[in-house]
Formats: sequence, structure tokens, C-alpha cells
Amino acid sequence: MSCGPEFDLIERLFGQPQTAGPATPGMAALQHPAALGIGDDAALLAPLPAGEQLVFASDLLVEGRHYFPEVDPRSLGHKLLAVNLSDLAAMGARPLAYTLSMAIRRSRVAAPEQDPRARWLVELAAGLRGLADETGCTLVGGDTVGLPDDQPETFSLAVLGTVPVGHALRRDGLVVGDQLWVSGHLGDGAWGVRHRVINQRLGWPVPRLGLGERLRGLAHAAIDISDGLSSELLHLGRASARRLGQSLVLQVRLDALQACLGPAIRAAVDQGEPGLLEACRQAADSGDEYELCFSAPAQAGPALAALSADLGLPLTCIGEVCADAATATAAGPSARLVWWGPDNQPLPTDQCPSGGFDHFRAEVSGG
Repeated sequence: MSCGPEFDLIERLFGQPQTAGPATPGMAALQHPAALGIGDDAALLAPLPAGEQLVFASDLLVEGRHYFPEVDPRSLGHKLLAVNLSDLAAMGARPLAYTLSMAIRRSRVAAPEQDPRARWLVELAAGLRGLADETGCTLVGGDTVGLPDDQPETFSLAVLGTVPVGHALRRDGLVVGDQLWVSGHLGDGAWGVRHRVINQRLGWPVPRLGLGERLRGLAHAAIDISDGLSSELLHLGRASARRLGQSLVLQVRLDALQACLGPAIRAAVDQGEPGLLEACRQAADSGDEYELCFSAPAQAGPALAALSADLGLPLTCIGEVCADAATATAAGPSARLVWWGPDNQPLPTDQCPSGGFDHFRAEVSGG
């Protein structure tokens, strides 16, 4: 290994040990005699406990596409890890370790330590470290590359977690008769992007790790709402239809989302724009939410109410899963989403949510 600016940068930003206690999964992953953390060609983790399996997720955040150039770097560091931990939460997993790769402007690396460009990276690392310490997720590797100042920066983070073998929550677990639920609040992610405001939801998302673990054995299927509830529901439906060999229709009440509108979009409704039903449509399409959408049998309602109270986290029932004889396709069983209005009638297509966030559109987005 040669020395140079890259390795000086890694040492300066990430060379300090995390403050998470030795009982956390991430720190335990490096406490085996044969384990090895950052500083070598690859990390070596402790053997998994008996009965546990690895869970892996990764995300890419690009400047101008997934975050605004003027973003608070500490919040960006937090978000880099949070969006991946949300994927672990959706699987019912506990965090273990993460890697970080950065394509960053060379001027940040070359700047003197007190230069704002260099401090930007220090703040980013602090945001990462704060959430990593809180969740017991340990940095075990990554890569860096320098860019000209006229190119957008890119951050790629991958996370490892653990879950008891056979107990992970999956997208393909819907059962006919299940109720559909969402956690927390929706709508503030898209509202923040639309108004170019880095609010709590857009800048400091909270991965629902505690909820994910507690849903094991209670929920049949789960997914995190990173690209919008409307598109995530279809992911659940299509994956489950393939597994079941049976077409499904997900019946969802749009007005049920009134109960889980985020504070920013609700404040806008209170001021008269948008209207309440339009706010529900926007909430259904809003990316950058990082709540969980899950299904559970109707008899689980009392247990979910108790779980909601215990976690201090709203859980809202928004619909149900039904068999569908009308959606068979040449490719096999499929799924469709029917939105119901406050008049107990299906909404016309032009009044339904439009389908969530598209990663290949050209315009800037928060997530």
C-alpha cells in the first residue's frame, strides 16, 4: 500500500475508533482474533453466530440527482447510511458493518485543513459516524477517487446486516386477506424537493430498524418507502403474485393517508394549498420517505396497535390484499393497484397517484 493524499484523507476522516460499545453487532464483528477492519486490501469479519445469515444492501447518491449541491454535509453523511439501514429495516435485520466509496472533488482533498472545502468532508464524516455509533454499524472499507471541480460528486455506500435464518421479511410474502400498513408519516420528502427545503425527512431520515425487527413473525411482507408508496405497493404485489402463482389486487384507500401526512405537507394543507386529497396523492408518490410498508393478517391488529404505542411510532392501515381473476398476463400472474376515494368508489386513473420516483428522469430529486 502506497502513501498519499487518499490514505491521509481516510485516516483523517475515518481513522478514529467508533464510540459504540463492544456489545453492538458492528463492533463485535471486529473483535474476533482473526477479524480485521479498515487499512488492508479487504476487511475480515468475525464468523456469524449460529442461526444467523447475512443481509446486504447498497445505494448510490449523486450530487444534483439525489441531493442538492448546497446540502448540509453532516446531514448528507447521516443520509448516506440511513437510506441503506432502511433497507435492512425492511428485511427485519440488524446492522453489522458498512463500506463507503466516494468520487469527490480533488480540491476538497488538497485544501488546507481549515478550508471550508476540507471541512465539508469532515462534517460529512461526522454525520456518518453519528448514525453509525447510534446503530452499532462499523465502517470496514471502501474507496476514494478524485474528480475535477466541474463534475458531480458521487457516494456509494453498502451495508451488511444479520437476521435469523429463514426469518427475514421479504417483498414476496403477501397473503390474500392481509391488511396493508405504513409506518410514520409520508409526503414531506417530495414537499422538501419541490420547495428546495432540506427538512427533517429529506435531510435526516430515521431508519425504522426497531420496527423491522419487531415485525418478524408478525408481518408477512415488507418494503421500505424510498421511491414512493404507490410504486412500492406494486413491487410487493408483483413479487408476491409470482410466488403465489396467483394474480393480486391491492385495494388502497387514498383518504387513509390523511392519518399519516407529514408535518410540512400538513401545514401546507392547513394554509389551503394543496387540498387534502391532493396532499394524499402527493404523499403516495413521495420518494425519500424511508418508512416501512408491510402486510399483516387482520388478527394482528391489536399486536400492531401495542407495537405502535411501545415504539411511539404511528402505524396506519391503508388497505388490503385480494385475489384478482382479471390480471393474468402472458407472462403469468401479476398485480394491480386500485385506489379508492372518500365516496367508496375506485378513483379514475387521472385522479390516482402517478407511480412514485423514477431514477432515470433527468430532473433533480432528493432520493
